[in-house]
Amino acid sequence: MRERDGEPATHGKPSRGSAPKAASVPKPAVATTGSPTGTLQLQQLAGNRAVASMVDQIARTTLQRVAVKESPPNETLYNQPGAGGKAGAAQFGGDVSYDMARNGDAGVTITIRIQFMSQSRCGVPRPPGAPATTPDIGDLIGTPAEIPTNDPDNRRAWCQNIVTEQVKPWNGKLALLGEEVNVFSSNTTKRLPVTFTSVAVFGERDKHDQRIIVHPMSTRADRATGNPIDAGNYYLNKGSYSANDSVIAAHEYGHLLGIDDEYSQSNEMLNSLLHQAAPGNAPSAMAAMDKKTVERMVLSSLRAPLVGALTSTLPAVAEAFRAKRAAVKAKMAVAARSGVVDAAVRSALEQNLTTASEPGLAPSIPRAVAFETTANFSNITAAGEGVEAGFSSAAIVRQIAAAYDASLGAAGRATVAVAGVGDTSINVQGSVPAMTAAGGAQQANAAGAAATAVGSAGGPGTFLGFPVLFPPSALVAKLQALPATWGAAGSAVETGVTPAAFATKMAGLVKSSTAAAAAPAPPGAAAPAPTPKIRQSGELYRKAYAIVSSLARDACTQVSSELIAGVVQPVLTTGVSDLESTIQAEVTKVMGTPPSGVAALGPPNPQMTALVAHMKAQLDADKTASAGGGRSPLGAGQAAPDQNVTYTVQSLMGGSKTTAIRADQFNPMVKQFNDKLKKTWEKKFTAEVK
Repeated sequence: MRERDGEPATHGKPSRGSAPKAASVPKPAVATTGSPTGTLQLQQLAGNRAVASMVDQIARTTLQRVAVKESPPNETLYNQPGAGGKAGAAQFGGDVSYDMARNGDAGVTITIRIQFMSQSRCGVPRPPGAPATTPDIGDLIGTPAEIPTNDPDNRRAWCQNIVTEQVKPWNGKLALLGEEVNVFSSNTTKRLPVTFTSVAVFGERDKHDQRIIVHPMSTRADRATGNPIDAGNYYLNKGSYSANDSVIAAHEYGHLLGIDDEYSQSNEMLNSLLHQAAPGNAPSAMAAMDKKTVERMVLSSLRAPLVGALTSTLPAVAEAFRAKRAAVKAKMAVAARSGVVDAAVRSALEQNLTTASEPGLAPSIPRAVAFETTANFSNITAAGEGVEAGFSSAAIVRQIAAAYDASLGAAGRATVAVAGVGDTSINVQGSVPAMTAAGGAQQANAAGAAATAVGSAGGPGTFLGFPVLFPPSALVAKLQALPATWGAAGSAVETGVTPAAFATKMAGLVKSSTAAAAAPAPPGAAAPAPTPKIRQSGELYRKAYAIVSSLARDACTQVSSELIAGVVQPVLTTGVSDLESTIQAEVTKVMGTPPSGVAALGPPNPQMTALVAHMKAQLDADKTASAGGGRSPLGAGQAAPDQNVTYTVQSLMGGSKTTAIRADQFNPMVKQFNDKLKKTWEKKFTAEVK
């Protein structure tokens, strides 16, 4: 069965079909049915068979219904581990069965009757050498049984809700556009809205189009245990699958209609989809996608070398920040003194102490909080200790390195708009960064390119045998220069270190502390012994002092970290953007510039050029190895080699980040309509999606 991987797009809206055109002359077939002369004239013009068919079609008022049954080719998904960190492939598929009904020109209804049953799956792999009849992991075992009416998980009610919810993303979006050919007037445009329905049945002998096994709450959805969510298996306990039940079921409903997945596709599969979706734009779109893919491969391969190069220079950056910590402490002390008496802070402290104390101490709690946040509050100590913690060299290095790594990761995950398809994720596999890791073919080139992008912290050196002091350069220079601005009016210290900022952090820390104390033990863990309640006034004051002192210090640390993050993040974001521009320029040079035009693009960047050429060669090799198989190379008998890059369309049948669908996905359904329900005097219908 097709499997859904638990992992948003905006597609262009086709223009809506025009309203049915009014005939300027009454239709002869209607006006002259009882006239032998008129009918004879029409027969002479159009032919006896056509007239008889048209009169019959006009006279019919009953609903037309046909059963659709198809066995589409299996699809290939690159959602398996492959050799060397690449994406490996597996084959998925299932028969298509549904009812299609046409209600004249009012619309079309698609109905799938789903028989929901109960059955178990095998949770262990088939032993080596065992017969093929031996169940493998994920195989259904035993015989399907009816879900009891008194099922403890009430699965029947859950299923009834699912069949209602799963069609909602499909309805209101699709219509069939066509024309009725008129002999004596302009053709009549027709627009038939399509309604999707899903019907639940539970009897073993009930008529049905599809059977789906519904697993109880005690069975957790998990591919590792042979329990993936797919078109034939729904789970009340969906485990780590992030989408809600209705979105998962809507995705699987698409499979029951015969629509393939659009995630974990190879480059060749995506290009095949482009041809299917937008033949006129496909060649240019394919070239643009290949270019963007190489850019992402290079960026992914440089991520670890870039973070490593920056980390090695960050001690000097940290010292530049640490040199300003005295000014930050002074500002923090003022912010803490005013912020600690904020109403939200005091309210949180009172709630914390109320929870920890015997009821008889309730009148003393506000007094204890007031005392510990005013007369007995050492704002200078809290600010000094908190800023020192936030401005320690190790903390700054970790913070900036992590932020840079996150910025590079976000750039690598950003979707790209593909003409005719929509927003698409480029999923670079672990095999690509392995090429620039220790021992990788591009380790040296990546290290050099990363060092150039990050720059140097500067310092003493020699030039032509003479001692010189090199200035910092590139990204490092911009980071080191940031604290120098903190002495000016309106600086980040003035706008970031405020009583409001301190109060927000302090109140949040107190509330978290209160919630943690009241939280139950984790599943399977022994419940801790209950903490004795505070009984004495002195104990209450000591507790209040400890909470205020500790959490005020932590609040100062958090405000310090946010101060650094606030000035560092824009520089890192710009640095990543500049790096992407550098990569794009090299990719354009290698993939899109004739030799005669290379010199005009500026001085060479040999290490980056080598990286781009290497990644392009990897992509080309993947495309050549999987060429000819289309979207389903395994189903077509074509080998499915492991891939360095896969693609996920951000749609209902792809990443399910949105419920977007496209007209081309309904081509098989439209063909069924044209073959079985289109009238003789109608042109072939096409799909319109809004």
